[in-house]
Amino acid sequence: MLADKRKRDFCDRPYKGKRTCKQVGAKLFFEKGIEVDTFLQRYLTEYNKVYSRRYRAAGKYAEEHSGKDLTEEQFKAWSAAARQARRDYAEGNISGDEMLAKVRLD
Repeated sequence: MLADKRKRDFCDRPYKGKRTCKQVGAKLFFEKGIEVDTFLQRYLTEYNKVYSRRYRAAGKYAEEHSGKDLTEEQFKAWSAAARQARRDYAEGNISGDEMLAKVRLD
């Protein structure tokens, strides 16, 4: 039972282990939204690629970085621009192709 009258989609009770309904439900809601939009699926794929480039570079010294590795600062800058492009797409200000063009690193 909820203690107040705010609208909530999921509660804070444990759900199958240590995770709460809120944590599990939010992930399911996100995945459901993405499965119907191929542009958001491709955005997520691109995001994961770029995140991997940052993660791979995290344990290296600067002189060990390859041409594709990203520093934390580079990733933060890219991530902010990618989030804005995703927001613009979700609001209908740009097309899916324009969003992906802004997100891609070559």
